[in-house]
Amino acid sequence: MGKPSKAVLGFMEQYKVDSDEIWEVHGSTWVVKHKALERVAAEVGIIWDKPELKVCDMAQGFAVVLISGRLKDRIEFSFGEASPKNNKNSYPLAMAEKRSKDRVILKLLAAHGSLYSESEADEFEQRQNPHVTRAEDILPATEYDQNGQPIDNIPEPDAEAIVKTRVVDQRPIFAELQNEIHATCSIDELSKWADENRNRLGKLSTEWRKMLRGVYAEHQTAIRQMDAQDNERLAS
Repeated sequence: MGKPSKAVLGFMEQYKVDSDEIWEVHGSTWVVKHKALERVAAEVGIIWDKPELKVCDMAQGFAVVLISGRLKDRIEFSFGEASPKNNKNSYPLAMAEKRSKDRVILKLLAAHGSLYSESEADEFEQRQNPHVTRAEDILPATEYDQNGQPIDNIPEPDAEAIVKTRVVDQRPIFAELQNEIHATCSIDELSKWADENRNRLGKLSTEWRKMLRGVYAEHQTAIRQMDAQDNERLAS
């Protein structure tokens, strides 16, 4: 196991997280137990708003939960998604809630991107190591038009924006982009993000770009399902 970064060590010290509550996944990626995050959230006084169940299809194993939390004058929110592609257990709703809550805790503690919760560990391990699993094995495949541009997804970066980046440096870039995707709440907002940030993908390898587009497609599907359910409720 490698040595934790200063940010991870600082988090452990500040919030009294023991060494057996945190571990490394694929070099320089650190994961913290869900129970530890819940304990820290209670100790620092995070206040939770009522969770919103956006999608619940137990037959298909798909769930999306939106959770908001407050710490002093800061407010953060996050969607938690669970589907057969990113969840191995039989409780997608519980997993979606865990992922959403853990993301909000880490955001409020300014640790999201340096640390990940165990509720995302398996998914993160697969997605962050393209040498183990191909993007198309675990994420929706991206379709391309005749000009080689992704259809209904993040456009290709400009040629001059593509640079060779070390794997260890690609991880935080991927994590930041993934976090920003998950923070969008509408199709218009998501599409605008894709157009404005496409050149940032130039620092990712081709395989990791595929993975990020898979993350984008999953979140896009979740938003569309939420919109469809909202329309159904309004029509009823």
